[in-house]
Amino acid sequence: MEAYRSQRNNSILVFVLASILLLAAGSENRLLAQAQVRLKDISRLSGNREYQVLGYGLVTGLDATGDKSEMSIEMTRGMLQKMGMELTTAQIQSKNVAAVIVTGMLPSYGRAGEPFDITISSIGDAKSLQGGVLLPTLLKGGDGQVYAVAQGKVSIGGFESGAGGAAAGKAGQKNHLTVGYVPNGAIMERGVDDRFARSGKFSVLLQEKDTVLTRKVKEAIDRRYGIGWATIVNPGHIEVRVPSSMSDDPVSFAANIENLPMSIEEPNRVVINERTGTVIVGSNVRISKVVISHNGIRIEIDDQEQPAGNAATKRNQIQGSMVAVQGETTVDDLVAALNAVGATPKDLIAIFQAVNAAGALHGELKIM
Repeated sequence: MEAYRSQRNNSILVFVLASILLLAAGSENRLLAQAQVRLKDISRLSGNREYQVLGYGLVTGLDATGDKSEMSIEMTRGMLQKMGMELTTAQIQSKNVAAVIVTGMLPSYGRAGEPFDITISSIGDAKSLQGGVLLPTLLKGGDGQVYAVAQGKVSIGGFESGAGGAAAGKAGQKNHLTVGYVPNGAIMERGVDDRFARSGKFSVLLQEKDTVLTRKVKEAIDRRYGIGWATIVNPGHIEVRVPSSMSDDPVSFAANIENLPMSIEEPNRVVINERTGTVIVGSNVRISKVVISHNGIRIEIDDQEQPAGNAATKRNQIQGSMVAVQGETTVDDLVAALNAVGATPKDLIAIFQAVNAAGALHGELKIM
């Protein structure tokens, strides 16, 4: 029964993989598959970026799960000293305080008074930040200037359970208890000087640094607004000049640019995640002449004309001829052959890696 279930699950996985591929990929003159997208879906505008900020502070109100280090004691003493209380380190023995690092991302085009999320992580030996409150913490940018102040109740999203509690050392734990999160826990005190299209120009930055796609974007802008408004700076970077008639409203002009329809080729890529056994194959991936032997499976893909049109696969056979295919074959043929012998996801991953190493996989192999 277990063997049947395993074979059935493998067949379903390979069937799903084969279903997402194009079945009509055998002709050399076929058109490449096209995807219809907006320019906005494959790019971003210059200036649409976030800015990292960083600070360090204290989380208080913990249930004896705070730091025992001298660092948190000194930070606590310094904070109380600023508030007019003169205490020695010997007088501060609380385990209800933890030293933390606070990080966040200033929103693009953010202005003073705008809130944003922050992440809090322990830098001492605290066991948990659950139930704590972050005291007011200054957040600085890379230039050393203060851009925001953070404060609020820490949300962990995890818990401890078990007989005897955490102190007994027998607690079960879910998620990470020394990293917390405060939604809208920081408020910007100053904005970032990032006025859009300051010099009458802005840039379109493509997600993929592809020369063909970059040229297509320029051609689309030229067809819509005429030649001369878009200039290719380098692959993945197009500079667009704002017309004088829209100089007072460059955002609307940029919105029109982002809504331009584009026809792009679907990615010619194989993505493999060895940890989860996931294999994703693009519809344009093809395989050249190659012979594979793996774990009792033998596959031959030939480029000579033969009556049959499928890759041949045999298991546990040392002798015997292999049926060849005419010209290049698609991954469909290889998957169908592997499916016929009940290959596992692990087999698929190993075979794709070997085919790529042999130079027979015509597409990018990306391993996660």
